[in-house]
Amino acid sequence: MVDYREILALQKNPARAAATAQSLVHMEDMAWTDWELDFLDSIGSRLQDLTTRQGEKLAELWEEAAWYTTVEGFSLRALIERCHLCRDELSRCDAEFIARLRTAEATRLRRKDARRVLECARRIAEIEPYQGHTLKATWPA
Repeated sequence: MVDYREILALQKNPARAAATAQSLVHMEDMAWTDWELDFLDSIGSRLQDLTTRQGEKLAELWEEAAWYTTVEGFSLRALIERCHLCRDELSRCDAEFIARLRTAEATRLRRKDARRVLECARRIAEIEPYQGHTLKATWPA
């Protein structure tokens, strides 16, 4: 989770915010929404300080782009294997998602996909309902 100091640093340094936004836009494997792309483009060309909300959103997008191999001590690769073994207990969509990850031999995942693996692991009771919530969104979307 990004703390307020990091948000403030982005907010008060337009050059850093622009560089961060431009690097996020050019990530090839991110499926940004149109709104997120527009936001990143506008921040990338911005010359003045960001508002607090803009700083929060930029920090949130940066966190979404991070790679994860473990979450709270749980290996995502091991959870994918366990979910695959119990895929009959998952919805068809989730079972296909887990199968894709397993076929790709995924060892690291973006935040969104890591959250989904944790949700699947909770559904099959591989992890407890209270575990793995550190990847939840910290700000309203």
